[in-house]
Amino acid sequence: MVNSILPDKGDILLTWQKTGLLSRLMKRSIKVVLAGAVIKILKPLIRVLMRHEVSYGEFAEMAKRAYVEVAYEHFSIPGRKMTYSRAAVLTGLNRKEIVRLMQQDIADMQAKKGTTNRAIRVITGWLTDSLFAGGNACLKELPLKGNGASFETLVAQYSGDITARAVLDELRRVGVVELSADKKTVKLVKEGYIPRNSESDQIDILSICVADLLETTVHNLESDDVRFQRQLIHKNVPRSTANEFKACSRDKSAELLHELNQWMIEKTAAEEDKAEPSVSRIGIGIYYFEDKGAYQKLRSKT
Repeated sequence: MVNSILPDKGDILLTWQKTGLLSRLMKRSIKVVLAGAVIKILKPLIRVLMRHEVSYGEFAEMAKRAYVEVAYEHFSIPGRKMTYSRAAVLTGLNRKEIVRLMQQDIADMQAKKGTTNRAIRVITGWLTDSLFAGGNACLKELPLKGNGASFETLVAQYSGDITARAVLDELRRVGVVELSADKKTVKLVKEGYIPRNSESDQIDILSICVADLLETTVHNLESDDVRFQRQLIHKNVPRSTANEFKACSRDKSAELLHELNQWMIEKTAAEEDKAEPSVSRIGIGIYYFEDKGAYQKLRSKT
């Protein structure tokens, strides 16, 4: 008879640590979780790409581009210039591919970072710039033309090279502004811009919102300075209740965003001359979601 003594868990873990097995197992486990997460994140995006006949090959090229940009933006060594060879090591792409991607679009590396739809920029300027927003809680009505706080000045300052007439027509079309009967003033009647007929603008907004949400999520994974990130989820909700919640959450969310926006307008106006480093862009996003599939499966069983 052979007696055997099994090592305790501490000894096993110590052995794994010494051999690097524990580290490899943890990395493998995280990669499995990541694989499922990436597929879940990509599926809605792939729906948009396929609807617009973007092939896998074209998407793969975009993914390569993104890998290279992330390597250069987030994984460079402080005080040292990023090299093609290091980028190749980080991304898994070969050096020749890195060189091709860099030389192809090097001028566009930062071109789209932080860009937003011009109509959104105009509305944001109206609500946050003290020249146009004022300090009160009421949405301000602006003269259509003139020097100083006019709609024409607002557009010139926030829309780039797009004319005031073009921006006015678009904002009127989606019901964000109203033109007075005498056509001398413009009133902001909604604080949000959602383009209804321009899918390219909707995709632009999608990219901004999703990128911001993912940026916050990744920051929370990497930093102890945790940013606010919450979801409210209820399951197996009757359709009538879901419809009521959809309307209620929309109204309450709009109220909260309006309240936060007014707080920011008053705060920035009071500290306009404060000399300290600034943050280029901050904000908060609230969104409604609905899993129709789960509801339909539930109903099919009843």
